[in-house]
Amino acid sequence: MVIKEVYGMKRLCSLLLVLVMLFTMAGCSKGSESNDNAKGDKPQGDNPIELTMWTMHTTEAMIDTLNAQVKAFESQNPDIKIKIETLTYDVVYQRMMAGMNSDTMPNIFNGIEGHIAFMQSKDALADVSDIIDAKGGRDAFVEKYLDWVTKEDVVYAVPDWALYQGVWYRKDLFEENNIEIPKTWEELSAAAAKLTQDTDGDGKTDIYGMCIPMDRNMVAQQTYSQFLYSNGVNIFNMDTGAYEFGDKKEEAVQALDTMMQIYHESSPEGSVNWSWTDFRTALAKGEIAMTSEWGAVVAIAAEQNPEMLDNLSVFPFPGQDASTYNQNASFGGAYYMAIGKSTDEKIEASKKFVEFLFETDNVAERANSRPIYALPALKEAFESDTYKNNEMVRKFSKEMDDIFENIIPYEERSGFEAGLTNSAGQIESSNLMGDAIQNVVLNGWTTQEAVDYMDEKLQEIITNCKEMK
Repeated sequence: MVIKEVYGMKRLCSLLLVLVMLFTMAGCSKGSESNDNAKGDKPQGDNPIELTMWTMHTTEAMIDTLNAQVKAFESQNPDIKIKIETLTYDVVYQRMMAGMNSDTMPNIFNGIEGHIAFMQSKDALADVSDIIDAKGGRDAFVEKYLDWVTKEDVVYAVPDWALYQGVWYRKDLFEENNIEIPKTWEELSAAAAKLTQDTDGDGKTDIYGMCIPMDRNMVAQQTYSQFLYSNGVNIFNMDTGAYEFGDKKEEAVQALDTMMQIYHESSPEGSVNWSWTDFRTALAKGEIAMTSEWGAVVAIAAEQNPEMLDNLSVFPFPGQDASTYNQNASFGGAYYMAIGKSTDEKIEASKKFVEFLFETDNVAERANSRPIYALPALKEAFESDTYKNNEMVRKFSKEMDDIFENIIPYEERSGFEAGLTNSAGQIESSNLMGDAIQNVVLNGWTTQEAVDYMDEKLQEIITNCKEMK
């Protein structure tokens, strides 16, 4: 902390007072230094190293767990203090830009791969390869998540949570209507139509077969990406890194046509503006029969409609061909811990904190703060008793094994198909897919016009980032 010098005193009362003041000032950082202690001086006396952490964790259980771990770390390391600030998805990119412009970026950042790509493209992140090595190397983690944050053999973030998207559905409704697990788009569409029902005969739909949520901010892109990836459409070629979305526009139009068909036949009309909480709550309350989702519906059902828990399960998103079922690429993601560039002292302190966070039980406890939504990306934490003995994890153990074996290995993320790129964060933050998709629903665009718009905007971003191949 920088303490301001005091000027304008009329006189000094005594030589003793002068000496006391000089001694006090000597123990403070210089007035010309920034909050990051830019010259790298060690804190003097009892002054601790103060670190700031930004996190996307916003639920009470998540924050309570993280706060408890911070408190435990500080008790073991009284020379380091951690200040946590929570951010939401609608403001995070603006906050990052403001932080970069004002030199107030955090020392530790807890967010998704798009955020990591954005910060790395601005040269704002420290190398954390040594933390990966200390945990046993790349094999200790789900390696896909490391690929997304590695560039030129430098790792810029440590994978914390494994996230996934599968089709969460009502087992009871499938059984009542004699519906098998869909293994193709055609079967998915037919199941959704059959499950769209007027249950009380009043002429109004009481249960919608499948929600297609399309909020502009990330949600529309995530929903559409399930159809894109399951139809073999990437933004970048996974092997060469070359831009390939433009060469697969026919397949991209097919994907959007199928998505729009299910929306018009089987999804609530208002879902064009639904975000995560909206469709999760609808599934938990029994208003929809299925949706492509991250598993957070389980916690909402436990809170709002516990009886629904026995009816929920998940299956991998299907593609056009049943022969590829359980092997289709799908949209996924992860949460990470990254360390911002700063003084050597603060980077060292930040790494010490992150290493503490990645002790096996700590990783498992954080995942259990939002069970089923979050799986530990550290393999030994996924297999640990701390994780496996969680009540919800036990209840959905079959689903968790299926997710880890048949969904996570085939995950992709928009712009990360060939690894970490400067353009990936900008692709996500631009919401270009959300804009195009909402124009189809609300303003009469054709699906071809929407895909052409996506292609144009993707090429602009990638060219501006000098990554066009």
